[in-house]
Amino acid sequence: MAKAPQIGELAPDFTLDDTDGNAVRLSDYRGKVVFLVFNRGFV
Repeated sequence: MAKAPQIGELAPDFTLDDTDGNAVRLSDYRGKVVFLVFNRGFV
């Protein structure tokens, strides 16, 4: 299991698809404020 990032460390980079299906990487927003919401969907 990977070590959790500590305060002051860079977050691990990851890629997700946006609502249009385009791949977006966290590193594309380096230097900008990013607000992430992880929502567990109910099926």
